[in-house]
Amino acid sequence: MKNLHRFLLATGLLAIVFTAPAQISGTLTSQQQPLESISVSLLRAKDSGLVKIALTDKTGQFQFSNLAAGSYRVSVNSLGFQPYLSQVYPFSGSALSLGSIELSLQAKSLGEVTVSSKKPLVELKADKMVVNVDASPTNAGNTALEVLEKSPGVSVDKDGNISLKGKQGVTVLVDGRPSYLSGADLANLLKGMSASQLDQIEIMTNPPARFDASGNSGVINIKTKKNKTVGFNGSLNLGYGQGVYPKTNGGLNLNYRKNRINLFGSYNYSYRGSYQQFNVIRNVFNQNQVLAFTLDQNGYMPDTRSAHSAKAGIDITFSKKTNVSLTLNSFNIAMQFDNAIRNRILDDKGDLQTLNTGRTYMTPNVSKYNGNFNIQHKLDSTGKELSFDLDYVNYNDKHKQQFQNRFYNAAGTLTGKPDTLQGNVPSAFEVLAGKLDLVLPFTAKTKLETGIKLSAVSSDNNVRFDSIINGNPVLDVNRSNYFIYKENIYAAYASLNTPISKKLSVQAGLRYEYTTGNGRQVTTNTSFTKEYGKLFPTLYFTYELNEKHQFNLNYGRRVTRPAYRDMNPFTYILDRYTNQKGNPNLQPQFSQNIELSHAYNKFLITTFNYARTSDVISDVIETDEISKTAFLVKKNIATQEQWGFAVNFSKPVNSWLTINANVLLADNRFKGIVNNTAVDFSSTTANFSGSLQSKLGKGWDAEINGFYRTREIEGVSFSKGMGMFSLAVSKSVLKNKGKITLNARDLFALQQYTGITKFSTVDAVLNNRWDNRIINLSFNYRFGKTFKTNKRSSGSAAEEQSRIGG
Repeated sequence: MKNLHRFLLATGLLAIVFTAPAQISGTLTSQQQPLESISVSLLRAKDSGLVKIALTDKTGQFQFSNLAAGSYRVSVNSLGFQPYLSQVYPFSGSALSLGSIELSLQAKSLGEVTVSSKKPLVELKADKMVVNVDASPTNAGNTALEVLEKSPGVSVDKDGNISLKGKQGVTVLVDGRPSYLSGADLANLLKGMSASQLDQIEIMTNPPARFDASGNSGVINIKTKKNKTVGFNGSLNLGYGQGVYPKTNGGLNLNYRKNRINLFGSYNYSYRGSYQQFNVIRNVFNQNQVLAFTLDQNGYMPDTRSAHSAKAGIDITFSKKTNVSLTLNSFNIAMQFDNAIRNRILDDKGDLQTLNTGRTYMTPNVSKYNGNFNIQHKLDSTGKELSFDLDYVNYNDKHKQQFQNRFYNAAGTLTGKPDTLQGNVPSAFEVLAGKLDLVLPFTAKTKLETGIKLSAVSSDNNVRFDSIINGNPVLDVNRSNYFIYKENIYAAYASLNTPISKKLSVQAGLRYEYTTGNGRQVTTNTSFTKEYGKLFPTLYFTYELNEKHQFNLNYGRRVTRPAYRDMNPFTYILDRYTNQKGNPNLQPQFSQNIELSHAYNKFLITTFNYARTSDVISDVIETDEISKTAFLVKKNIATQEQWGFAVNFSKPVNSWLTINANVLLADNRFKGIVNNTAVDFSSTTANFSGSLQSKLGKGWDAEINGFYRTREIEGVSFSKGMGMFSLAVSKSVLKNKGKITLNARDLFALQQYTGITKFSTVDAVLNNRWDNRIINLSFNYRFGKTFKTNKRSSGSAAEEQSRIGG
């Protein structure tokens, strides 16, 4: 097969061997653990004059390049360690390895050493934006999804779908590894995670070639908290929130590190009661554009979510060159939805024809188990490194439904027997993925990264619906369905990062992905096959004019593949008049992204971007005039073009006040054919977010935080403006090891959704509100030693975004 030959040719990149340049290198350790981000000085032996300074990487390695022949010493002075000055080393101009340098801890009791610093809320870096979750008191008691919603450039719609800079199609990673979820299932995972579990959120709008090409608008990496100190330590968090319904959360993180072994584990629990209240007005026209009928739908749906998550793992340093880690994660969320709904069918004159009252009970029970095995091995002292990751994911949704409907005529008289339907709608997925990466440095500033990855996904969905007739379940063959889908992705990449001059550097990458997929509908004995291979180039230019001005220009091509469930040719029942259908003809959507940014003094970044996406995947409404039922169907509807402008500002005004402000302007245009009708929709959206953080003294902190988003386009639908305003106050207690936070979210209940869809024969308006106005009280406590000596690597697992969910 020619595509396989292409793949094997690409993997040949791993066979490249390079000769190490002349340099002095070594590794810093303490208690046999590598030390990261430690400053190392190279001194002239004759007069102790400073020659160069290097910073150790995550493996503890440092190196000095482009040195003249002579005699040198190495010096290290770092807080918490005894000062170190090496012997004199003669250097002839060829490579010199100093081996491992062991630093001794200072004699004072580590239990009394506390290193603390206040992280900024937002850090602006060349290739990403970093949000430090604990830096915002208003995050206390929130869910991970609510924290994302407040992050610069990020928005979340009514269904939990995440957009970045006005574009959907975001790849979400957790600790550098794929979440393997999308759509409603990803939203449920993030709603089950408490903000107290999170450390940072990394936002990358145009990630490099080592990341999977999935995700049209970029990558969001959610980093959870990890303890990094020698000995035994941990943290405890507790929280209670009250809106219309109560919300609680609590968790425990533990870590024990000694010599070559690090053990870690955590457990978190959350319970959230909530509700949704919605109204839908759906005017349906016939082909002659004459009003056929109107559906007036009102619903109230309380729900509960109980989530348990646990993590356990071990890191082992076998030698100075080899590290091995194993991490196991489990997540379970049990949900209950009770939707009371009232539907009124009106004729073209607005007169009532039919009244329907219904109850929908849904009890999804989602469990997700995944494990990661990682090996990192240094090939030599020059920085050559080989790493291998193996990931396994098992996802299971035991989803049960029950529908009860009664129908009345215009006079209010019951017509016919009540209609009762019950369904067992399970979803099961397995993912096995492996990745091999090789780093080959040319010099201290030039390196080549290359790698291969393979992933295999299998999906099994055996859906059964029964009608209750005379009290007995009878199989509904028209609604039941059995669907199996299998997909493999083969990928290879290479990325070169090198300076062109003292001020200009370039990074160029190329990724190849070959995808094969097969879907089989067992019930009807039909199947489909997908097979395609694509190249995804990336290019970055960085120009440092001076210390205050830096320019970045980047380009990338990306893809969003359809969710597995969206390709299942089966009808999912949402309520009596609203269903969702799968579409086996869905094709992936591809985007071209260009960004130009300017960073001023590391606190102000201005960005211009352009993106063009073909075969955009979006929800389309189709209506059956006879049954009065609307079907939501995913289709490739159009081409999207977007022009964007963003400003990110984060700076302390003085010793007690810090301002964070973000402005995003985006112009989106969708143009294509939907339901045999030409559409050309465009909208300019403004997204404002910001915070004021104040240090009040004596351990007190306060914050005001909020966002507002104007009208925006979502495929063939528009949503009206929406905002939110929160405030919080916190107090450090127990010798700064504990913190109590009181947080009020959405005080004025501004976060409500209104969506409008109007094209062809469809004219619908949706109004939706939910349990947003919440008061949270939380307590966090750290125990054990608080002096950091090492940072555990999160590994480099397969960074693909699978499409479980819908």
